[in-house]
Amino acid sequence: ILCAVGQALRWVADLRAAASKPLLRFLAAHAADPAEAARLRHLSSRAGKEEYAAHVVAAGRGAAELLQEMPSLSPPLGGLLELLPRLAPRYYTISSSPSLDRTTLHLTVKVLREPFRDAPHRTKLGVCSTQLEAAAAGRSVVAFVRRSSFRLPRDGATPVVMVGPGTGIAPFRAFLQEMRVAAAEGRGRTGPTRLYFGCRHARGDYLYEDELAAAVEGKLLGTLRCAFSRDGARKVYVQDLLREDGREVWSLLGCRGGHLYICGGTAMGREVVLALQRTAVEHGKLSEAEAAAFVSRMEGEGRLVKELWS
Repeated sequence: ILCAVGQALRWVADLRAAASKPLLRFLAAHAADPAEAARLRHLSSRAGKEEYAAHVVAAGRGAAELLQEMPSLSPPLGGLLELLPRLAPRYYTISSSPSLDRTTLHLTVKVLREPFRDAPHRTKLGVCSTQLEAAAAGRSVVAFVRRSSFRLPRDGATPVVMVGPGTGIAPFRAFLQEMRVAAAEGRGRTGPTRLYFGCRHARGDYLYEDELAAAVEGKLLGTLRCAFSRDGARKVYVQDLLREDGREVWSLLGCRGGHLYICGGTAMGREVVLALQRTAVEHGKLSEAEAAAFVSRMEGEGRLVKELWS
């Protein structure tokens, strides 16, 4: 596919991804300053392995930053584009339902602007989220839609348990919109519906607070449980609330064939599944092996659906 160089650099190549060693050697070969060339060769060498890991990988130094730091670099664009990694798509869960409005699509996005884990003196900027933040109303963006695995049970009497801290609330906002439309058309759910939401602080971090309160008041949500991890004397997370509610959760999932949906970070998802297994042991009187098999069976039956990211 032919495209202009500017388009390739903007839409195809990832200029922020940590530079590979072959890219460093390529840049070194096109450095007019001997000191800059030597520096790049060292970083790409076996002797410079530890410095490469700290200065490039951990600190997230990509081609764009290296070109700014070393003004003598003048690589040919063809070779540069061959060595730059492809810009990977960023996936966001849709937070609106076409049942309510087929002409718009909502996203719930955290703008990534935070210290690198292993280089806290440097700031990691989200490639896509910062662009969305800066985009003016009416501006076009490049996007595509993938089919979601999140579907409400066809039987409205089936219990539903949703776990979505932070931006993981997205698909459940869409669920609630779908439920509202169905209820208005006389097709409302009759089964129990529970939502576990979490964030650091109730003030400032509580996404869609008014909408969730309205869902409880309108009886779309039977139970809303919130974990504000930094507002109390001890940190409380959604998995802690699930464990506290073990008897009720087991009744819904273990006895009544309910569905469990989890959306959010990978670590959180892992802890929620462990909490479910512990609930199966404590309240379902299953062995550890039986509890693990129960969770696997839920997944195989489509009753445990996860959408997680690291």
